[in-house]
Amino acid sequence: MPRIIDDVVVPERRRSIRNISVSDVRRKSARNVEEDSLPLPPPPPRPLPPRLRKRSPRKIFWALLVAVLVLTFTTLSFVDGATLSYTPRQAQIAFEKDTFSAYKTGESLLYSVVKLSGDKGMEVAATGEKEVSKKASGTIVIYNDSATAQKLIENTRFETPDGKIYRISQAVNVPAKGSLEAVVYADAAGPAYNITPTDFTIPGLKGTDRFKSIYARSKTPMAGGFVGMEKSVDPQALSKGRSDLQSSLGQELLAKAKAEVPAEFILFPSLSSINFEDLPQTAGADADSAIINLRGHLYGVMFKRNDLALALASSKLELAGQEEVAIEPLDALEVSFSAGTPADLPTLTRIDFKVNGSARVVWRTDEAALRLDLSGRGKSEVPEILKNYPTIEKAQATVRPFWKSSFPQDSSKITVKILNNESR
Repeated sequence: MPRIIDDVVVPERRRSIRNISVSDVRRKSARNVEEDSLPLPPPPPRPLPPRLRKRSPRKIFWALLVAVLVLTFTTLSFVDGATLSYTPRQAQIAFEKDTFSAYKTGESLLYSVVKLSGDKGMEVAATGEKEVSKKASGTIVIYNDSATAQKLIENTRFETPDGKIYRISQAVNVPAKGSLEAVVYADAAGPAYNITPTDFTIPGLKGTDRFKSIYARSKTPMAGGFVGMEKSVDPQALSKGRSDLQSSLGQELLAKAKAEVPAEFILFPSLSSINFEDLPQTAGADADSAIINLRGHLYGVMFKRNDLALALASSKLELAGQEEVAIEPLDALEVSFSAGTPADLPTLTRIDFKVNGSARVVWRTDEAALRLDLSGRGKSEVPEILKNYPTIEKAQATVRPFWKSSFPQDSSKITVKILNNESR
């Protein structure tokens, strides 16, 4: 039978656009608008690059530790060095007024004389006026160019180019090819003898070969010559003022002398002499006062510390010829002249002195040679090396960095010091 077209049913999924109702289209459009108005969900997180990924605290700790260790070992490898700390050989000694001698030339224990001068004044009460007559004075240096010593008697004359005469008050002995200082006084009172530094000849030597080889030159101006009225001071006040002035001026001169002595020398105040001379009075601040003036001349005995220590230690201990020692504390020993302070100390060529007290002898080590002997050697070799240094009782060595077992080849990188941390 023939099929009628109306009997054919078209499936729903094959509907034509003509078969879609308007209401369906509107519902879909409204649904699409609602979906478009909703917020979009966030995008998924992007993975971090490897260097930005969070590391665990443990890994960071170990990384830092390794870095610190590498830096430490690298630094230490460049800061190499070594230290040898040692205790020097020592011994106690004591003196009971032991007598020693020292000489200006030629002997093992030598001494020299420090010479200083200074002026000082003090104001005192005046009671009136009186007429005075004073001679000028000053210090000269006497030279002897001859090959033999020259003794000059008391009151030997010294003459200036213009004929003024000055005299020494004590005999002196001028060493051969040497010189010494002396105080001279004008032959007459008055200001005419107050002169500036000049040269002197010795009239008593005229007509001899020594006239040209023995002569003098001023060290200070000639001053103090005066004739006229000056304020008078009560004798007791004058005596006390002069005594106080001598004491204070003497202390000032000693302090100045000790300050000027080089570090390798020592000066004992007890081995010194000070001579004083009066200078003219000057006017005080008012009519009822005057200023008394004084000049002091200090002569102090000075030794080389090493020479004195060796001489003192040798008197108590058996020392090898090349050994060097120090005495600590050397300044604390009591030292004095054997027979009182000599009046002619500047002219002497030998002095005798006494020593009292106890001290410690410390042997000195040639540290420069020790550093050279240690350079490049192992720590285990130190005991054998120290056998050549009997001046060392014991020692301990430290090498840097700690993993090294031998001293640096460069001796300047080796420090040598005593165990009480005083570097020598």
